[in-house]
Amino acid sequence: MEHDPRYIALLILTENSKTKKPLDTILNEFTNKLDALSKLDRSLANAIVYGTLRWQSYLDWVIQPFSDRKLETLKTEIIYILRIAIFQIAFMDKIPVSAAVNSAVNLAKNISHKGVAGFVNAVLRKASINFSSVPLPDSKSNPDNYISVTKSMPLWLVRKWIAQYGFDKTLRLCDTINTIPPITIRTNTLKIDRDYLISLYSSGVDNIAKTNYSLHGINFTKPSTPIHESEPFKKGYFQVQDEAAQLVTLMLNPLSGERILDACAGLGGKTGHIAQIMENKGLVVACDIDSEKLTSLEKEMNRLGIDIVKTLCKDILKSEIDEPIFDRVLVDAPCSGMGVLRRNPDAKWKRDKKDIARLAIRQEKMLLSVADLVKNGGILLYAVCSCEKRENEDVVDNFLKQRPDFKRHNFVGNQSLSYYLSSQLQFSNSAMAADSGYFKTYPEHIEMDGFFAAIMKRNVI
Repeated sequence: MEHDPRYIALLILTENSKTKKPLDTILNEFTNKLDALSKLDRSLANAIVYGTLRWQSYLDWVIQPFSDRKLETLKTEIIYILRIAIFQIAFMDKIPVSAAVNSAVNLAKNISHKGVAGFVNAVLRKASINFSSVPLPDSKSNPDNYISVTKSMPLWLVRKWIAQYGFDKTLRLCDTINTIPPITIRTNTLKIDRDYLISLYSSGVDNIAKTNYSLHGINFTKPSTPIHESEPFKKGYFQVQDEAAQLVTLMLNPLSGERILDACAGLGGKTGHIAQIMENKGLVVACDIDSEKLTSLEKEMNRLGIDIVKTLCKDILKSEIDEPIFDRVLVDAPCSGMGVLRRNPDAKWKRDKKDIARLAIRQEKMLLSVADLVKNGGILLYAVCSCEKRENEDVVDNFLKQRPDFKRHNFVGNQSLSYYLSSQLQFSNSAMAADSGYFKTYPEHIEMDGFFAAIMKRNVI
């Protein structure tokens, strides 16, 4: 079983259901098991994990009519065995129905007993033939349930989006979220230029292309070698980073020789980009509450050839940062992750309405905790990978009410963004908005993650 990709997928999905930890973290914990699989089996395991999470509520809807027991009363492992099987049957054309059903029965035998395996067999034999004929909620009389089931989104979130955006836009948003995104990387211009990196990578991937807006970004699909095993990665020629995140760093507009604080640095995606734009001259203080992330960040900076980053393990909500003031401060705050559901489908099942309100209060506190570290005339940039107004404009507005020495700063004149804020972009409430000083990407319009950012300038009277 240790070399069965479906079994490994089941272990990952079961572990994911027990914790609030992001799926990426869980996948890292299963690296050894995944690496022991062949390339094809590892791809299958990953496809099952992401696909089962992406389509979870739809899968439950079409499985339930063929079970004489409510799915929620079953053990978590059995629910996922059923979901994994129906996902393969419904969404993976190259997997024979018999292989999906038989492997599910074998999994049930190995983790439970004959009676459970018989139950799984009975449900799947009926569901595999008849799942596509299960009636769906009516889109006219029950629009929220229709989207929740057919697009596999939590009902509370669908209702929220319909109220905010309307039915049609919510439908388009869900369709975009359910597409598999390309891999996006950011060229490390300290070592290589984008065109040369494309020439190095083009033979080992499909659909390689420059990003639409970031001058540093490259998109591609189906790498023949895992990203972290490729020679360009080992040589520090790039970081994996979505285009929207790249544009956020360009908003910060760090200059060579400045002092910059990355207050919630995490694994260092934006930290590396900041140092890169600064031409590795000046100082970047990378602060985070998680010492293990900072250890990984230090290794990452070494891989990239960056030596101006100083790490600092602090909880900015509980202790002061004993550093001189900074020219620019980035608060890329922990958030609901509602803007990155394409890449993190697990997040939609781990969040609820209360989380958004709780996180927004925390985000406001984070901004207040670092405000005094911004020099007079300096820049404070707030960013989250969320499209939720409570985590977006509301956080900024509440911060500005408490700190009148900060004003929203229009970034249209930022030279680093002159290319991106050109006639190519139509600014509106549903795309990128520069005239308000807000930056928004909503993934139903452009091929990037959902991000929000706002620049504030400090003017001490």
